[in-house]
Amino acid sequence: MARKRRFKVKEHQLYTVLPRVWKELRRENQIDKVYRLRARRISFYSKLFSAGFWLQRIIFSKKVQKISFEDHPPLFILGLWRTGTTHLHYLMARDASFGYLNNHQAFTLNFSLLSLDRLNKFLSIFVPGRRPQDNVKVTLDDPAEEEQAFSTTTTHSSIHSFFFPQNRMYFNKYHLFEGITEQEKSEWKRDYLYLLKNIAFYGKKRNLLLKNPHNTGRVKELLELFPNAKFIFIHRDPYTVFRSTKKLYNRMVSSQFLQHCGQAEIEKLILEDNEKILRKYLAERNQIPKGKLVEIGFEALDTAPLETIETIYRDLGLKGFEDARPAMDAYMESVKQYKRNTYRPLPQALRDKIHAHWDFWFEEFGYNKDQEITMATKSMI
Repeated sequence: MARKRRFKVKEHQLYTVLPRVWKELRRENQIDKVYRLRARRISFYSKLFSAGFWLQRIIFSKKVQKISFEDHPPLFILGLWRTGTTHLHYLMARDASFGYLNNHQAFTLNFSLLSLDRLNKFLSIFVPGRRPQDNVKVTLDDPAEEEQAFSTTTTHSSIHSFFFPQNRMYFNKYHLFEGITEQEKSEWKRDYLYLLKNIAFYGKKRNLLLKNPHNTGRVKELLELFPNAKFIFIHRDPYTVFRSTKKLYNRMVSSQFLQHCGQAEIEKLILEDNEKILRKYLAERNQIPKGKLVEIGFEALDTAPLETIETIYRDLGLKGFEDARPAMDAYMESVKQYKRNTYRPLPQALRDKIHAHWDFWFEEFGYNKDQEITMATKSMI
């Protein structure tokens, strides 16, 4: 029997972090001994690319700042990790009218305007080829989520809670916006807006299609920045989300740890963080103006993808579906042979914990607590 291939992530998202940001992160956090070599590598690469950071700022900063989204509010894809946001993002990104962050820029944001795709051959050595958590093919041109790039430009990113799981400040302040000062919130808005301008400048398109699970708890804050923004929220059955998110932690997020986090701690983070995020989304979604929010279930996207996308376009008043349909069809054909993850049934004790934290999730979206799916559908983030 052939041995199943394992994909290991060797790179760290912070390899291209701004030196001042890395200095501040080290000041705010203790790095565990077992991860100090990883931290030294981050320091090495950050210094290596530092000349590019400064050169990009000198050449492009004023041009980037001039970009306005007043007449081009973004379209945000929201949803918890492992609910199908990547599948939806990849599919809708086939519409050439949208601009989006790609993996090249996500990894090299702070000098991407200098490098464009000229460094792809070198950077490809850092790309695993397929995502460890679900074997989805990865290239430098594929869409990415902007929180990854955001983490290299500022300390005001909630993804830093992945790198430093013992420090909940980043999650609490910059995902839930709890315990945050007005100055910190203002700085988050400033930094996030500049990030989106950078993405628009790089791709030469202002109609941004953005997929970022970290935005799921930021509806209120995103509307403060973009009152006319449109949103797509995707949900999925809680059992599958739990199992798949734990696999995400063990195969991907753990490769980014700079502090220890055991299995019991990982399960606790998944249960508690997802509960807080989803409750905040449900409390704030009524602030989105009528006609600017569509909610879909992953099951609909999986069983009838193009019909579901067509409904999204119609309900949000988006144009161009028929023009984009051939490219979307081609994408769906390309993932036809995708192999689905399979899972063992969850222990009853773990199911009880899921119910204790996520009962409202089952009820809100009509999922059956007595039916556990052990073969996941196309399990993209």
